[in-house]
Amino acid sequence: MKKLCSVLLSTVMLFSPVTALANSAQTYFRGISPSGAVVTGEQSPLIVEQKRLTFDLQEFPLEYYSDLEEYLAYTGRVTAEYTFHNPADYDVTVKLAFPFGQTPDYGYSYNHETEQQVYAADGEKYDVMVDGVPIEKTVRHTLFYREEDFELEKDLPRLADGYAEDGFWKFDTPVTKYTYIIDGIDEEFDAARLGFRWSGDENKTKLMLVEQCGGENSEEEISVTRWVKNGDTIELYVFGEPLEQELEWFSENGAEETPFAYELTFLGEETMTFREFAMAEYTEDSGILPSDWYNAMVAHLNHSEWNFGILVDFENDERDISDALLRWYEYEITVPAGKTVVNTVTAPMYPSSDLDYQPPIYQYTYLLSPAKTWAEFGRLDIVVNTPYYMTERGLEGFEKTDNGYALSLDGLPDGELEFTLSAEEKPKPPLQDRLHRVRLLEVVVLFVIAAISVRKYNERQQKNREQ
Repeated sequence: MKKLCSVLLSTVMLFSPVTALANSAQTYFRGISPSGAVVTGEQSPLIVEQKRLTFDLQEFPLEYYSDLEEYLAYTGRVTAEYTFHNPADYDVTVKLAFPFGQTPDYGYSYNHETEQQVYAADGEKYDVMVDGVPIEKTVRHTLFYREEDFELEKDLPRLADGYAEDGFWKFDTPVTKYTYIIDGIDEEFDAARLGFRWSGDENKTKLMLVEQCGGENSEEEISVTRWVKNGDTIELYVFGEPLEQELEWFSENGAEETPFAYELTFLGEETMTFREFAMAEYTEDSGILPSDWYNAMVAHLNHSEWNFGILVDFENDERDISDALLRWYEYEITVPAGKTVVNTVTAPMYPSSDLDYQPPIYQYTYLLSPAKTWAEFGRLDIVVNTPYYMTERGLEGFEKTDNGYALSLDGLPDGELEFTLSAEEKPKPPLQDRLHRVRLLEVVVLFVIAAISVRKYNERQQKNREQ
């Protein structure tokens, strides 16, 4: 008897704000960090007897990679080794999904030889193995916004087999693109916006105004606007049933929303199917399954829908969602009844880097909490092989070793695994932080001096009274 269930080996990204210097040079880069194993869907009987995490961090990533070959030469990685035991009296076949994050901000995903984006190129250089033997894996992609946190209930269902089934978005859903050009705006209007009001049935028709910048919503209708200037091309997409009548456009300028005169000329329309719309920016050489790209576009549109079927979050008409794709390893293993197997997954390990520190600091995050959904979880060993200093750590108990740092735990801790590396043991914080600390120290010193002065004054007054 063989039983099939699904398991997630989850990887998420550390999201942090990007800071900029006065010359607009980016100095803080988001990175990607793998996570632990969790059971999803049907409960698996598998037991994690032991998990060993080995971080090989012999170098820090560059601020910029000149080509794909240089980027792929980066060696930072983590290997998650799971010892799975099957206590059941039947074989268990498990489908595993190990998301290894998005391409980091400092990453490189373009192949000049093929002139194509290669979104999972860095994931191809590592193997997934069972008992030391490489097994077949597939690189998958799902929608994932950089500003989000990884959530099992949200992100795993996006990893669907085949094309997504959706009540509105279907291959043959009609799409009509209307194009206009605007002119005749008085040059004195420097905050000109053009828009329309809509109160249609979102189950029949959805609308998207390209480069929408704002809008207002009420129970009766919704309005959407975009910035305009003379000569701008206005693009409007209508999905589903066509408009029964022409839209009534309106103009507004400034905070008081004063109307202004303009000329809006209709240039024409273009019809297509939704499948053609969704796949317009897809390329077969990208390394992405066509169904994954399509499903990500459906998820993006559903996420972008406002009231009355108005779609937002489209700054342009490129329909390129490559910056919002999470990469996964997907594979299957079978654990025979009563047996134990060792499954190892190696993935690139990208830190978030703060170059304002001297020298820079690099923060790594590995989520442990998702693994609590396993039936049982035994020992956890963590090894960090690195020549650098671990300046901060989220878990207590790391010991210095000849090769870096190590920590062993009986079971899962309450927190996540976070640590920071730097080339020096005590990197200096950014100048602004140092100035703040200096000023704080100055305040403390002045307070102490004032306290001493008050005490001496009181002592003198007491002495004068005694005399």
